[in-house]
Amino acid sequence: MMSRRMACRVTAVLLAVAAAVPVGTATAAPGPPPPAGGRALTGPASPATAGRTTAGRTTVACAAGRGPYQRQVERWLRLTVDGRQSAADCEAVRAFQTRQGIKPANGYAGPVTWARMRLLSARTAPTDTGTEGASGDAAGPATGAVPDPASGSAAGPASGAATGGASGPAAGVVASGGCPVRSYRVACVDLKRQLTWVQKGGKTLFGPVAMRSGGAGHRTRTGWFRIYWKHKNHWSSLYDAPMPYAQFFSGGQAFHAVHGSIHTTGGSMGCVNLRLADARKLWSVLKTRDHVYVWGRRPGS
Repeated sequence: MMSRRMACRVTAVLLAVAAAVPVGTATAAPGPPPPAGGRALTGPASPATAGRTTAGRTTVACAAGRGPYQRQVERWLRLTVDGRQSAADCEAVRAFQTRQGIKPANGYAGPVTWARMRLLSARTAPTDTGTEGASGDAAGPATGAVPDPASGSAAGPASGAATGGASGPAAGVVASGGCPVRSYRVACVDLKRQLTWVQKGGKTLFGPVAMRSGGAGHRTRTGWFRIYWKHKNHWSSLYDAPMPYAQFFSGGQAFHAVHGSIHTTGGSMGCVNLRLADARKLWSVLKTRDHVYVWGRRPGS
């Protein structure tokens, strides 16, 4: 029989051997490889965009592809307007994006960059569309629109339904291709430039701000309307989606906020989509029965 002293020595030896073997070394699996360049690029990638890493910081390279708003961006930046992306074009666009905080600043002439340019142009004189912003169409009242209140006709039912008959010539001042100037509040919706603002007389009460109107098959109706219902926390039963700060002006079409980006190639389902902060502010400016004027046509719709 093993003595007590011998048993203690054997136990000590076994414990020492166990401590010398690293736990888990035989079964440890290699971890996932680190992202290329040290960290992943942020934001949506544009066509033909590459990146490089310097001192642990990723720099987005210039986009080689032509953007959907190439000509408009070139014209706005006073570059040679040829609709082709050159190295000089890309650097000029990227410098603008960097100044404006647009990410990724890759020189791509996309919807976010062009929307920002339109907004900057409209801030000083929203009704002055100029040659770039002119819609080119003299859109009369659409079905569902009320006649121009300045023509002397009745303003129509609160729901925005048509009162019948085309409106006569508009009284008062109307900027070329822009929003009619009236002595009362008018919410202006410029579909061509994708901008909206509120004016009264010659004073701008709100905006202009970027927006998103109805896309192909779901165009935002044009003409004169009135705000007939305001619902701050509206939920669309048709699309099962939230419509914060909804202000309805034509059937189911309304100004309202969206939580995602409004700068998308496709449009809305007919409503005038706004950023949350802009929709909240517009809510405080417009009142029930205020007038809305919608004109032009969204590009690509």
